[in-house]
Amino acid sequence: MKVHFTGRHVEVSEALRNLANERTKRLSHYLDDIMDVHVVLTVEKHRHQAEVTLKTRQGSFVASAETDDMYVSLGQAMDRLQNQTHRHQERKNTKEHTSVRMQPAPAE
Repeated sequence: MKVHFTGRHVEVSEALRNLANERTKRLSHYLDDIMDVHVVLTVEKHRHQAEVTLKTRQGSFVASAETDDMYVSLGQAMDRLQNQTHRHQERKNTKEHTSVRMQPAPAE
């Protein structure tokens, strides 16, 4: 899994990188085939925006957050991404279980 960082009008510090890497490892609990993660951090006046794009074999997930603090923005974006991946995993498991139940009984 590769994590790419882009800072727009901000220098991406080592602490922000560590935070993003740590939170990305938590996401691997829900998705085991994460291929690429792109974190974009933007500062405009008092707005600190974080956007995280996660690509897997099934598709991609995007989450963003905007606050007055970059660490809070990154944390909120990662929380939203975790919710999306969790919902995706729940839907996937539900569909697998319902497809097994819906099969017709073998004829005797």
